[in-house]
Amino acid sequence: MQEFLKVTGIVIGVFPQGEYDRRITLLTRECGKITAFVKGARRQGSRFLGITDLFCFGTFELYVGKNSYNVQNAEITNYFEFLRTDLEAAYYGMYFLELSDYYALENNDESTLILLLYRALQGLKSEVLSNPFVRTVFELKLFMLEGEFIPLEKIGSFDAKVYSATDHIQSVKIEDLYRFRVDDETLEKLTEIADYERKRLVDKKLPGLEILKTMI
Repeated sequence: MQEFLKVTGIVIGVFPQGEYDRRITLLTRECGKITAFVKGARRQGSRFLGITDLFCFGTFELYVGKNSYNVQNAEITNYFEFLRTDLEAAYYGMYFLELSDYYALENNDESTLILLLYRALQGLKSEVLSNPFVRTVFELKLFMLEGEFIPLEKIGSFDAKVYSATDHIQSVKIEDLYRFRVDDETLEKLTEIADYERKRLVDKKLPGLEILKTMI
């Protein structure tokens, strides 16, 4: 008897498989990070052609094989289409996917991480929020959620606005994460803190980050 599994998730990695197939990495609420195969996804006219691209968010129906998952159907509710035309935002988005991939675990409840990623990608579309602000807040909140953020006193000396901003990021619900603003000087200090934490915590080169460095 075939076993099927329905998950809610976002495509965070896409790789060619054979001549016509794809292998994708899904960040899901129910099963954490999983790898799934999509047969015929690269064939012209395939119904999977556009629903297994990076950033596709929705419900995926998977056939559970002996050693792998196979996508049987998908209902995409958000393609984040603006990332196809906004090159700068797309590179920020790809970096967010890479950092999420780094922290996501298999067979784990990743509902908090997927919500954070979703909100950050939404933030890149905002005409009010700057991409560097969205990135810095995303990084800090992620490190805090992972329980790896160290007290500011161990990093350096900062003014009250920096302490207030970090306290807010730590305590606020993810749904409300981007409903605050900081001045340019405070953002610069927050970015320094996020950079310090990332260098301390992430022991892997992230191609998306390397591209962003050339754009800043």
